[in-house]
Amino acid sequence: MTLTSKLIKKACLIFGVLFFIAIPLVWSSLFFTTYQGDLTRIGKWLESDFGWQEAQPTIKPELLVSSSIEDADVLAIGDSFSENLHWQIVLTQHQLKVTTLTWSQIGDICEDFPDKLRDSGFKGNTIIIESIERIADRQLKSSANCKTGISIPQNTHRISKPIPALINPSPQFNIQGQFIAGLETMLHSAAIRLSSSYTAIHNYRSKGSHIYPIQNGCEYFSNQLCQYGLFFHEDYEQPELSSQTLANLEIINQRLKAYKVIWVIVPNKSSIYQREISGQFWVDLNNQKMGPNLYNSMQKEKLAIKDMYAPNDTHLSTSGYLFLGHQIQDWTDHF
Repeated sequence: MTLTSKLIKKACLIFGVLFFIAIPLVWSSLFFTTYQGDLTRIGKWLESDFGWQEAQPTIKPELLVSSSIEDADVLAIGDSFSENLHWQIVLTQHQLKVTTLTWSQIGDICEDFPDKLRDSGFKGNTIIIESIERIADRQLKSSANCKTGISIPQNTHRISKPIPALINPSPQFNIQGQFIAGLETMLHSAAIRLSSSYTAIHNYRSKGSHIYPIQNGCEYFSNQLCQYGLFFHEDYEQPELSSQTLANLEIINQRLKAYKVIWVIVPNKSSIYQREISGQFWVDLNNQKMGPNLYNSMQKEKLAIKDMYAPNDTHLSTSGYLFLGHQIQDWTDHF
């Protein structure tokens, strides 16, 4: 046997040994790649660490319906906080028919939006416009400065699914998972238990989620690692809402003066639980009778409503959506 043949044989043997050693690690990592929240998914964190452990209210699936636009009393325009139709059920339980369109479906609320809305067959008199804090400024600026938008979809009737009452925290084998993601998830879970300073390392490296210690976090969240909070990285990259944001909102309001318009600007999860921001935008929004001061009301209710924002997600929980719906309904009744 030549020297070359011996080297090839030795290399194959070493590779084979390493391969068989790695197999259990690879397969076991796939048990940790079933992510149920957007922040656990993009940050690679265990659902058993950040899934809520106190049951959320259940919603009957038949209530999660977007009416056809021709039959609707209320038009809701929103982002992913409105797409699942959860807060809208508070209005439907008050015998209102609500049709929901997302920002991606309408583009912007341009100068010709009232004409397009009239052409769509909408006969209601109330429009609820929802946007999350981190994108509201650029969304409203884009709308305030555009003249022609896209057509409004004709078929707006659709249904949604309720959020589960509980998250299954047990590791679940995911044949479609990536073993590197599973290994990273296991590493994060171990590292955060060894030292709280790992948060700085994760936040430096992560392009998706940030993790921070939360003072009295277990009073706000029911997940296992409730002393920590997961947040979307973009929360920390956008300027605060300002008087210019409000000015753009007023321009859009003038276009829709034929309707009763309610502005629902949802604070970022980080703005409620982790970082200090000025709530002046919401104060002005409320004082000018354009929409509820959700920043103030959520700050007050975050102790009363555990998991108001889902611990594993950037969105609200079912309890949070119901609270949001009641805030909108109260505003509708009083203004």
